[in-house]
Amino acid sequence: MPLSHAILGFLEYKPMSGYDLKKFFDQSVTHFWSATQSHIYKALENLEKEGFVESEVIQQEGKPNRKQYQITVKGRGELRQWVSTPLPLDITREAWLIQVFFAHNLANEELVSLFEKRIEAIQDYLLQFQTAQENIDNNYKELGVKRLRDLWQLTLDYGTSHYENEIAWLKKTLPQIRKLPKMELPK
Repeated sequence: MPLSHAILGFLEYKPMSGYDLKKFFDQSVTHFWSATQSHIYKALENLEKEGFVESEVIQQEGKPNRKQYQITVKGRGELRQWVSTPLPLDITREAWLIQVFFAHNLANEELVSLFEKRIEAIQDYLLQFQTAQENIDNNYKELGVKRLRDLWQLTLDYGTSHYENEIAWLKKTLPQIRKLPKMELPK
């Protein structure tokens, strides 16, 4: 339940509404984990049923009431247990590698184009990491805990390294793609 545990982690910082949680997701972990508003609210509902969070309706003048959640002692225990337990290795599924695996009918130039477009897409995605860096800095200013900021930075550094390594592999592989033997049809 990474989504539920991420929610518990955010609520450990401070009480928040579902809307606040969505903003926190989008401003802090979106470079490696995303969540829709509906998934957040469903997870909050389940977390409340399990006693990991509790909610309070906050009256607001001129606006709809807001439901604010806070982590419980039981929720803190669950979060601590989860973050201290090694997770099994997630085997990555890469649809574009399935394309490459079965691309024997494509000309080398078409394969080169696929690789070059992949490089461009990753470079565009890496530009978004600048915003992620700004969000880390802004969230640090709000919460003021250097240890949190350093851990957040590690996750951004991991993502940056991952995609930079993929670009390096793609560029290193392009000469091989250009020299692939011509396609031979099965007999």
